[in-house]
Amino acid sequence: MNKNKIKIQLTIVAVLLCTSTFAQYPSVPKGVQDSVNQMMKKEWELSDKAFEKALPIIEKEAKEGRPYIPWASRPSDLPQAEIPAFPGAYGGGAYSFGGRGGKVCVVTSLEDRGPGTLREACEQGGARIIVFNVAGIIHLKTPLIIRAPYITIAGQTAPGDGICIAGESIWINTHDAVIRHLKLRRGETWVGRR
Repeated sequence: MNKNKIKIQLTIVAVLLCTSTFAQYPSVPKGVQDSVNQMMKKEWELSDKAFEKALPIIEKEAKEGRPYIPWASRPSDLPQAEIPAFPGAYGGGAYSFGGRGGKVCVVTSLEDRGPGTLREACEQGGARIIVFNVAGIIHLKTPLIIRAPYITIAGQTAPGDGICIAGESIWINTHDAVIRHLKLRRGETWVGRR
């Protein structure tokens, strides 16, 4: 009798383990989804405008030896540097150029947008190294979309406790991007932007 009980219990456990589980994603109300779609449409329009300004610089640098390869999907599609991106770098992007040899952009504001912000520096064209003269939390209200290649974000240059990016995400839609020593904390997330 005990053997039969154990067999039944094991069968029940096996069936429960094999059943599919469903993630706890809520249904997003249509009004919320429409609001998100509008926000993202506006953000892509802003990103397109910034990229239009950056593109002539990208094309100029491409003629000077920094090719823009938007179709690249793996490291072998891209030219590789002869030295690592930074000491101790390994993996697929270990020999990325990043912003090496480019202009230095200094972040002086923790605001989401405007002069001296991380967003302003990331949206520029051409090889660039982004350094920080401020420390603290940057609350992104919309995604930060990086589209121009050859960028290094050097979080280790921030004073004190460094830089934390909170709120929205950073989207890297390009190649040769090196990001170091940033804390990324998504934090509380609105149901429309899960």
